[in-house]
Amino acid sequence: MHGQGLLKMFIATLAMAGVSAPLLAAEPALWPWKSKLPPDPALVVLTSIEDVTATLNKSGDPPTVTITVKASAPTPNFSELQLVPRIGNPKDLVFAFDAKGRPPQDLTTQVVTPVSFTLEYKDAPIDKVGVVEVNGQSGCKAFSLTENKAVECTSESVPQ
Repeated sequence: MHGQGLLKMFIATLAMAGVSAPLLAAEPALWPWKSKLPPDPALVVLTSIEDVTATLNKSGDPPTVTITVKASAPTPNFSELQLVPRIGNPKDLVFAFDAKGRPPQDLTTQVVTPVSFTLEYKDAPIDKVGVVEVNGQSGCKAFSLTENKAVECTSESVPQ
């Protein structure tokens, strides 16, 4: 009986410690063009892109690029939403991506579903990132970091 009381007190202490512990921010991901990981063939391009925004944090250590995407997935419950780099002209200051995610195992519900995600990248060529373009199955949205506004997609990039 005494042992159960200690166990309950220990669990309560852990629960309180967990509530009062600060949340740790996720570490920024490596800029995709510097990553040596191959593309995941199980990921599927999202249906469409509704909005893209991006910000540079030059004062951070390390400096980062944050990209927020509002898109539509072909079915509910897509996971592992991410940006996969496209191959394009390295001198045009346009960094183009495909928005992709992992489809659910159960594909019986075919309803286009809104999704959104934000990714933070380190080791980006901060001085060379002019425009971020994000492609879906139907269309592209772009955001100019130099003008701090949405712009038209102009790159002639291709998927990997």
